[in-house]
Amino acid sequence: MSLRSSLKNLIRRDAERPSLRERAADLRASLSRRTVVAGSIAAAVPLPAIAAPAVSAPALPHPDAELVALGERWLRARAAQDEAMEAWGIAYRQVYAVIKTCPPELFSTHDERFQVLGGWRWPTLLGVNLRHVALDWGTEESHTEQAWTGEALRIAIARAVPMLGQGGKTPGRIRRWKAMLPIADAFDARVEVVETATDRRRLEKARRVAEDEFRDLNREIGQHVATTPEGMAALVRVIGRYPWKDTGGAWANLLLSAANVSGIDPASLDHEHDSINGHRA
Repeated sequence: MSLRSSLKNLIRRDAERPSLRERAADLRASLSRRTVVAGSIAAAVPLPAIAAPAVSAPALPHPDAELVALGERWLRARAAQDEAMEAWGIAYRQVYAVIKTCPPELFSTHDERFQVLGGWRWPTLLGVNLRHVALDWGTEESHTEQAWTGEALRIAIARAVPMLGQGGKTPGRIRRWKAMLPIADAFDARVEVVETATDRRRLEKARRVAEDEFRDLNREIGQHVATTPEGMAALVRVIGRYPWKDTGGAWANLLLSAANVSGIDPASLDHEHDSINGHRA
């Protein structure tokens, strides 16, 4: 075959094949079809859900919010008062174990009690405070004496003449009081030692503060009207401590009903009266 024939055959075969321009067009068409198909498939596949930000509705205030808060404070105040009472009681018993050994010589006489001191006035007519000493407590012979302290004796001696006059029994009373001073001072020193060791004075002040706070909360809670069981619980606890709770015929049933609604065990109430105790059986 001549060179001319070979070239013709090659050109003929090349003519049968798509030209470069035709192949480019085919490629573009193919890509367009793939894009459409891919887009269709992508549209068919569900996209992951985008979580919308949670918008919670604003919480409504509790109908008895103030009363519930007071009730929580009441529980803490009651516990604080109980603790203060217990601490003071421990100290006081130790102090009183010494006080009840007070020398009888320091007890005020009948004449002093009613003619000088004004009976059981507090403070006395002379403006002095005597020490109260309970003896034989818990027995049929129990009684309380008024005992002179060193401070009270010094005040009485200084005020005797101006208040009682120079004559009469005044000189004899002054001599008695002066003779009692060493005994009173010695006993005062014994009491002071145990007072300091037990911290009784500070504990008594703390007890009074706790009692005042608890009493004020009782009064404040009692001025509210509850509309929910939670609010009623605060009222039931306060009412359960009232000393006059048996004055009305339905009072005990009202208290028990309120306790049931508020979920409080009636046995936990500070109640010692028959109308409540009978329901506990």
